[in-house]
Amino acid sequence: MISGELESQIAKIVENNGYFLYDIEILKENDAYIFRVSITSKDGINHQDCQKINDLISPFLDVCDPIDGEYFLEVSSPGLERILKKPKHFQLSSGDKIEIKLIDKTKITGILGVSDNEGFYLDSTYYRYSDIKKAKSIFEW
Repeated sequence: MISGELESQIAKIVENNGYFLYDIEILKENDAYIFRVSITSKDGINHQDCQKINDLISPFLDVCDPIDGEYFLEVSSPGLERILKKPKHFQLSSGDKIEIKLIDKTKITGILGVSDNEGFYLDSTYYRYSDIKKAKSIFEW
């Protein structure tokens, strides 16, 4: 679990350099821990952007040590199709085509409108986050 203080400090580093912090995850893959920081920007993210943030965050994490033992730091874009979990994810995806799956398993696709801390508009219908089982952005090729 990532503390709010740690997330806030990483967000400050990311945002002071012109990007948005999308998410932080701790994953275990092939017996190795990965501390994944996803960043985004209005202009998109490239390899140099990720390397820049990696170089800025790495010394900070050496001091804070967010995971007991060894881990790999990975800085990346959340991708074209991304999971929307937090209100800020919905806010950053305003205007995008998304798919939601309601708790009753109904799937709905539409254009994400305005969102707040309680829910969001999909086309002209308001949904509460508490009614959503899963949400993701959709990229059409």
